[in-house]
Amino acid sequence: MSADTDRSRATGPGLDLGEATDVVDLHAAVLREKAEPVEGREPLNLWLVVFIGGLVFWAGSYLTHYSGGFRADEFSETQINPVPPPVAGGGGAEDPVTKQARAGAIVFTTYCQPCHQADGNGLPNQFPPLAGSEWVLAEGPNRIVRIVLNGLSGPVKVKGADYNNQMNAFKDSLDDGQIADVVTYIRNAWGNKASAVTTAEVAAIRKETASKVDAYAAAELEKVPVSGGGGASAGAAALTPAQLREALLKLPPAELKTLVEGLPK
Repeated sequence: MSADTDRSRATGPGLDLGEATDVVDLHAAVLREKAEPVEGREPLNLWLVVFIGGLVFWAGSYLTHYSGGFRADEFSETQINPVPPPVAGGGGAEDPVTKQARAGAIVFTTYCQPCHQADGNGLPNQFPPLAGSEWVLAEGPNRIVRIVLNGLSGPVKVKGADYNNQMNAFKDSLDDGQIADVVTYIRNAWGNKASAVTTAEVAAIRKETASKVDAYAAAELEKVPVSGGGGASAGAAALTPAQLREALLKLPPAELKTLVEGLPK
């Protein structure tokens, strides 16, 4: 066996002659390092990817709900079914009802649309529709104005379907003009056709119901005439004899006696 062979065995495999440490071991730390990033090809931050994905999702949802159906004749991005186009009167002015409905559409978008939706169809089993609603299309606005002023609580039937939710009161948020505008709008949008509501009508109903602090129940509203005077006297006149007798029997004896004594002989 030669001397070269003995030296190779002494130094071990992978070692050059005269070396005591493998070259691979010397550069192990360097080999563990990742390559330097190339400009323009740096990896994206994970949070940035999540943010962009969320932004794209929000944008799609916004366009779905507020695109107005991408209609060329849409006057407002939030209205799928706009009010009728302006009608010029004799002096070239816009029809007063249409003008009032346009103002009401803005109020509706801000305060009513989140529940009743832009198309007026509401949400099934949650919020009743306004399109085609018998409450909206009643002959007069006595009941619907009261609902806007004080809200509605408890079960109610609309277009044959049952709902049981709570509607907020807007008597402290909207003035008489705004309520007249928005009620006029919902009575003439989505195919609805009913008379306009005046600021004076809303003011009168607000005055009549000033002492009421809670929300209305459907059964309570059904006792209110749909048009004409809607105060306490009108409500009492609408009672049947049986209902009047039941109401009288609920009075304390002292109050009932005073009432009977005050009747004309």
